[in-house]
Amino acid sequence: MSVATALGLTGWDCDLLATARSRWDTWAGLHPCLEVGVGPEGLRQWSLDAAPARANEVLLALAELGAPDGGGETAATGVLLWVLMPGAVRLSRSLARYGPDVDEAVAAQLWISGRTVAWRNRVKVAPSVMLSARRGVLLDLEVTARWVDHETPSEDMDLLPAPAPDGGSAGAVDLVHELLADARRRGVVSRQDCQVLLDLSEHTTTRTTTLCRAGLLSRAAAHQVAREHGSSRTTIFRRAHRALEALQATYADRARTA
Repeated sequence: MSVATALGLTGWDCDLLATARSRWDTWAGLHPCLEVGVGPEGLRQWSLDAAPARANEVLLALAELGAPDGGGETAATGVLLWVLMPGAVRLSRSLARYGPDVDEAVAAQLWISGRTVAWRNRVKVAPSVMLSARRGVLLDLEVTARWVDHETPSEDMDLLPAPAPDGGSAGAVDLVHELLADARRRGVVSRQDCQVLLDLSEHTTTRTTTLCRAGLLSRAAAHQVAREHGSSRTTIFRRAHRALEALQATYADRARTA
């Protein structure tokens, strides 16, 4: 099964994309940036040819339209993921070695990522969706660093995952996944706790804050993650602090002897 098939995005006669086509003029009225001279079926090629910033405006509009805290139009999420499908296929191929059901896992995480884009923050949509999906798949499959190649994803035409900032970043990310996957298997932390910590880390590192506990639990990062999770900052602080305490109690000795 392909990623497109798992998402039900196999052609413009499928329910989501057919609905998107019928709603396109209405969406363009709400978001004039969608008026790009082509209909939704031509948007993938248009995005490849357009300037990255202009393409991102369109993707942000689709992300907002599809988000539960935006327009709630699931068909808009369908168009967004259809546009990003080349990146989705590349992502699935890069993870194919980890099991026979990777396409389904990638599709599920793409749908979640596509509907939860932090559109209010004006993020770069394509890298945000792809990296979030990759992170979710690795957690779901409990992939550890010893099996992960430290490849640097391509950012081809801004529709694929963003590259790691430096040669060692991918390895560091995979080491974090190894620790969290092991912690999940041992019942040290829950999947939700892992997601909160990873989201906090993403918001912290994008602001070049140090990765100490004070940096990870900064007010700015906690505020952003709380908004994305539909929770309060206090709840995020409490959940992250509890998870960090559990991780420290379990792995402190390992860190000292490493």
